Amino acid sequence: MDKLKNLLLPLALIFGAIAVFETGARYGASNMRAHAIASELQLPLSIYIAGQSTMDAAAKAQWAAIIDHGIAAGAIHRQLWYLNEEAKGQLDKALSFALSVRGDGTAKRYELIANSEDQPSGLSDTKLHEIQSAINRAKVELIDNARKDDGVDQVKDSV
Repeated sequence: MDKLKNLLLPLALIFGAIAVFETGARYGASNMRAHAIASELQLPLSIYIAGQSTMDAAAKAQWAAIIDHGIAAGAIHRQLWYLNEEAKGQLDKALSFALSVRGDGTAKRYELIANSEDQPSGLSDTKLHEIQSAINRAKVELIDNARKDDGVDQVKDSV
């Protein structure tokens, strides 16, 4: 029993170090993923905007699907409480631009997927509902509330 007592402190220190390392790695990876999602949205958005007048319907739908997937990933990811300010700001900036470009198209796409009988594999009703609520929340926070704030600032500036 005494030998076991002598091993408890070193084991506790080892497990504590592993927990600290894992926590730091998780937070760092989440912040880097937020930057990656934001930068991954830039290319499809620029192609979609630049080629809207010359693209056929199939190409528009394909680029819109890529953008909508990025918006969904970003909307889910921005809800993490441990994102640092820089990563969250970058993600919010990219999401607000993407949501303003796509309008209500992203929310409608996931609504149609949820209501269709042949849902993609790996997407349960719960996951689809989570994606829809994250997109709607991001739209309200980044687009709708931003417009209200801009109007308040403009009124304050004019007075």
